[in-house]
Amino acid sequence: MNIDTNNTQTGSVESMIIKDIVLNNFKAANVMEKYGIDFCCKGKRPLYEALAEKNVDSEKFFEELNQTMVDPAQSDERYEDWDLSFLANYIVNNHHSYIKKNVPAITAHLEKIAAKHGRKYEYLNNVLNEFDALGNELINHMLKEERILFPLIKYLEDTKRFNEKPKADGYGTVKNPIRKMENEHSSAGTGLENIRALTKNFTLPEDACTTFKIAYKELEDFEKDLHKHVHLENNILFPRAIQLEEELLSK
Repeated sequence: MNIDTNNTQTGSVESMIIKDIVLNNFKAANVMEKYGIDFCCKGKRPLYEALAEKNVDSEKFFEELNQTMVDPAQSDERYEDWDLSFLANYIVNNHHSYIKKNVPAITAHLEKIAAKHGRKYEYLNNVLNEFDALGNELINHMLKEERILFPLIKYLEDTKRFNEKPKADGYGTVKNPIRKMENEHSSAGTGLENIRALTKNFTLPEDACTTFKIAYKELEDFEKDLHKHVHLENNILFPRAIQLEEELLSK
């Protein structure tokens, strides 16, 4: 998808839903990230709302969006074409494993700089507390996905394969656990926003030591990975799972 910036005055592009732009081409996420536009937890709103909220120059935004989306160096995965089981496994093997690996490392670095620089930069203790809460929340969240929701989604695919109707078996509808996971995604998104606000968009003080710099880079990378992680679930995996269940139940 290539956005013609000459058409932005008509409102045709600005009125597009943010998640749909990213679904058409995930490279758009690069520009969304740069301007702080949430395409995962808040991706179901028109682009113009986010541009206005962030006070973004539309002409500059679309110029960069077009350039990014034609850059051959960027990935062009079509996640929405993958089987649901394959996508769920991809999320676990890439994004869940990323969180499990990096939460302890980032926490250790934040504890170090908070202990060393916390008196001068008091907000570091709040950053540590926010990330500690976020990390714990995500670990519990992923456990529920891996043990409950993702096996349920795979069960729905198996049911379709064997031309059967799904049995609720206590969960009622896949919408129930999905709704719970989406609420937890929103909570995690709030935690990320708080961290970004506390660090003033990861702006380092002039006397930042090496560990300070590493911790901020890790936090920024963590945010980007979680945004993609939530996008894959909220905007692709979950809607398709709901659609699959509805198709199976309508037979």
